[in-house]
Amino acid sequence: MSSDHYSVIDSVITEKNTGYLATIVKVEGSAYRKEGTMMYISDKGLERGLLSGGCVEQDLLARIHQQEQAEPFLMEYDLRSEDDLSWGQGVGCDGKIYIMVEPITMETRMVFQKLKIDLINGKSVKLVKAFNKFSKHVENTIIDIAEDHVNDLPVNTNFSSEIVLFTQKISPQSKLIIYGAGPDARPVVYFASKAGFHVTLSDWREAYCSKEYIPDANEYVLGSPKEVMEEINPTENDYVITMTHSFMKDQEIVDYFLPKKVKYLGLLGSKKRSERLLAGKTEADWIHYPAGLPIHSESPEEIAISIVAELIKIKNQKNAEARVSL
Repeated sequence: MSSDHYSVIDSVITEKNTGYLATIVKVEGSAYRKEGTMMYISDKGLERGLLSGGCVEQDLLARIHQQEQAEPFLMEYDLRSEDDLSWGQGVGCDGKIYIMVEPITMETRMVFQKLKIDLINGKSVKLVKAFNKFSKHVENTIIDIAEDHVNDLPVNTNFSSEIVLFTQKISPQSKLIIYGAGPDARPVVYFASKAGFHVTLSDWREAYCSKEYIPDANEYVLGSPKEVMEEINPTENDYVITMTHSFMKDQEIVDYFLPKKVKYLGLLGSKKRSERLLAGKTEADWIHYPAGLPIHSESPEEIAISIVAELIKIKNQKNAEARVSL
């Protein structure tokens, strides 16, 4: 699921101005964004999310402003051609996208409030949009995903003469727990939150583990490594990074997780240091050291980018494999 979905969901629920929700419901060929990408557009020009590289957003906004009364519509943009009269605009896209645009009603907000509650509670759900072309109405519905359907394709679109039916799977934000709130954690927290992770920052030092010191985390948990992890209780779908610069505290974290399993455990520091932490212990493929992609990073910001890039790679791997198999 796209990382900007969560900010779009929040905007649909909280923005009081007249607003529209635009969703890519079908892609033929290749395009900048995939099916299910959402964008919030307000009548004041406020935007959350992105549907293209800038090719279609202004046209959608102009069409919304031209409406005499707010009603949903379906737009097709052919990005394959590169002449001045088409939507290709020489950007090199080789596809056609279909975008459903709907005014946000009280019913929409209620459905999205339920959606957000489900996501907060750790539930993956299906959001179903039914657009009746004749009555000019979009109905949004939330459907629970049965355990035997959790691996279904993330999106599905059906077009008929009367109805456009679009279904997409929406999953909770990936949770990232960072233990160690020193200055080098600041860019990691910032980039990870921008990439759509729900970031919990933890440390044993109260002065560091605070919104005043590192403002971009979603939660702050104070305590020793064991106290913090027992309070948070990470699951097999969560991501953990150690950034303590304390060998003993990192050792506590490694010893805590080895009998368990998480999606990702990243150890900051050299390979030799990490091998000392894991000495005599069975290594698992979800333990990564040194944390981050090997891009020869040096500054805290470069290291942060390499770490978050590795997190994104692992998080998106399953969806990428599903798209390739289509």
